[in-house]
Formats: sequence, C-alpha cells, structure tokens
Amino acid sequence: MKILPFRGYRYNPEIVRDLDDVISPPYDQFKEGLDDLLFARHPYNMAHLIVNKESPADTETDNRYTRSRELLQRWLAQRVFVQDPQPSLYPYFQTYETEGLQKTRKAFVALGEVSDYAEKVVLPHERTLSKPKQDRLKLLRSTLADTGLVFMLYSDPAGEIETLLNRVTGSPPDMRALDLNGEKNELWRVSDPAWTEQIARLMADRQLIIADGHHRYEVARAFGEDVVETRQVGWELCRYKLMSFVRMESEGITIFPIHRLLHSLQGFDPAALLRRMNEHFVVEEYPIAAADKFTTLDFLMQASKRQQRAGGNAFVFYFPHLQRFALIKLREGMADGIDWPADKGLAWRRLDVSVLHVGILERLLGIGEAQLAEQTHLEYVSHHGDAVRLADAKPCQCAVLMNATPIEQVKEVVEAGDVLPQKSTHFHPKMMEGLVFARHGAG
Repeated sequence: MKILPFRGYRYNPEIVRDLDDVISPPYDQFKEGLDDLLFARHPYNMAHLIVNKESPADTETDNRYTRSRELLQRWLAQRVFVQDPQPSLYPYFQTYETEGLQKTRKAFVALGEVSDYAEKVVLPHERTLSKPKQDRLKLLRSTLADTGLVFMLYSDPAGEIETLLNRVTGSPPDMRALDLNGEKNELWRVSDPAWTEQIARLMADRQLIIADGHHRYEVARAFGEDVVETRQVGWELCRYKLMSFVRMESEGITIFPIHRLLHSLQGFDPAALLRRMNEHFVVEEYPIAAADKFTTLDFLMQASKRQQRAGGNAFVFYFPHLQRFALIKLREGMADGIDWPADKGLAWRRLDVSVLHVGILERLLGIGEAQLAEQTHLEYVSHHGDAVRLADAKPCQCAVLMNATPIEQVKEVVEAGDVLPQKSTHFHPKMMEGLVFARHGAG
C-alpha cells in the first residue's frame, strides 16, 4: 500500500490541557447515552463533531452535518485545533490490561491510499451495512474532516516496522490520554523525512486486512469517487484515508468475542432445541443455582476455549427461563453433515461463528442471512457476564456465548477470498478519535 505523511490537526495544548476529556471512541460505539456523557465531559470533546445531535427541526440547510461543519470552522478559527508544520507520521501506542496481563499495541497513523477490494491491496474481513455508510458520508461531505481511523493489519514476521517505531518512541509522547476504560493512548509526531520514507518503502508492497473500520474505508472510497466525478474539492489526496497500521504478528493484538442474545422467535422451545442439537453436537447441560451462576459460566467458558484450542468448535448457551447452561461441542467428523453455503471455503467453515450461524441459527431456528443482516432476532454484547445479566433482565430466549476468533483464522479466511460472518471479531481496544486528524483540501 502507498502511504503518505501528512500535516495533522491536533488539539492546541494552550487551550486543551487534559486530553482525557476530549478524545472519543469511534461513532459506532455510541450506545446507551455515551454521546451525552461525552458531550458533558468537555465542550471541545470530539463527540460534538462526529455525532452532532439530530433535531426534529432539522432541514436541508440546518442539520446535524451542517452544525458539525460550523462547529469545526469555529474551533479552527479559535485555534482549538492547530495544524502541524511539517508532513509527519504518527506512532500510536495503546497500553491496556486483559486477563491480568498488560499489553501494548503499537501502530502508526498515516494517510493510506484507498483502492477497490478487487485490486487485492486491501482485504475486508466483514460485510458492511448501508445506513451507517450514508450517515458517515454525509458528515465527511459536509465537514471535509477525516477524523476516524481505519485499523489496518499488515504482516511483518521480522518486525522491521515495529523496530523503527521503537526507535522514535523513547521520548515522551506528544499526545497522551486515558480513554473511558482507563487505557493509555500515546501519540508521537515524527517528521524526519528519512524515517518516514523508510516506513513508506517497507509498506509499499504489503497487502492489508481491515481489522476495524470497514464502513469508514468504504465511505472514503465513495468520497474519492465523488470528488473525481464532480471536482468539487481541489485536493489531490481525495483518494487517501486516515489509517492506523498494526503488525499482524504483534503480541499487543487482542480480539474479544461478540456474544449473541436471541429474542422474539415464534414458538421457541429450549428443550426441543437442545434435543435437536444432539444430532450434530455433544450437548452437556448444567442446571444452576443463582449463587453459582457466574462460577459455572467461567468454568464453561474455559471449557469452550479448550475445545477451540484443540481444533474443535464450541460455544455456551444460556437459557434464562430454564436457569440452565449448555456446553455445545461439534461432534468429531460431523462438520461435513452441515449444509454449508456452496461459496464458502474450508477456513470459513471452521469458524465457531460459522458453525453457530449455519448449523444452529439457520438450520434449527430459521435465522438466516436476511435476519442476521436486519438484526431482527439478535442483539450483540461484548462481555459474557453482561450477556447473561442482560438475558435475565430482558425478554430474551437465550444467550449464546462465543469464543474469540483467533487472528490466524481471520487471516486464513480473508486470504482465501471470504469474509467472516457478521460480528465475528471485536478488536480491543478501540482506536480513539481526537489525537490527530486530517482535512481534505487543507494541504
């Protein structure tokens, strides 16, 4: 991929001294009042730009997108944001804890050239929905501000690029902020042409996989096509997008599972479902007492993970009305008995989430591709404990608790030409907005 340094916009330290209060998760994380929390946190929080509030009085000329444009223009005039003097690359490190271990994910931020997926320079790993893309495209057209990072994975077994990152990050970072989870975000600015050109050379022939930010990437592609067709923006870099690049082999990568809550299924019978699953799966039922619920859950999640590590497929079902867990393991040799989509390869069929979607949700419950896309019967939750608590609190029929998809499986599926089923991965932590951004037509 062709990458370029750029003159980034960053918060002016003379006006914003505590970056903790102004950085924001990406727009797709705004759920259950997070926007209000961030709006109240600071008048200059990035959330005001990226998710400006809708109003019943919105018109074609006064709406959430035009208000974001006017707000950005006002902040630029007030020097809330200032532009760096030289084109730079920006090493971006995130330090966090998971399962009692501290990890640092090492990335760098640059402008990356956007191309069609058919060119095989950039490979997607999941499908996108049209509604979020239209929303983001309207915002980009209005503000011309490229604020959200696309999280890209590159393969570098020898670690040459991370070695170069380590050489320039020994000094204190230019930007440091804790996100809402207390995780550390650090950004350095490097304008040395010899260093930036060396990074660009090492990246030139690499194939990239989108880990997170498919909607942002596809919006950037649509925007670039608009500019070329209409010539409305005189910026030769209209086909470039703000991206953050992470080494695929890095120990700093963490993928969380995404769990499922099932609801509103007509005639749902948990006992009948357990019986029918016996055809292809080993079903181990665990009645529970309230005091032991989460101890049992942790035990079963570990058992499910061991099954995956041994090369099998497994997940845990929770039935709130029965107060019962079930460990579900695909029987050895039974994968061939599942009616797989003809266009899916072997690597795709080996995924836990593929086995769940095709072997149980579609075959036994009638939840096919259309229902998954429309999310008519499913909700998604990031933590298994939260999934069980929500299943108890909501009118849910069951929860399905998943293993994380290993990065090796992501790579195998994508390189085989497939995309993973919806909601297969949650790369943690999310990359924050507000550390640095670019503007179309700004030079």
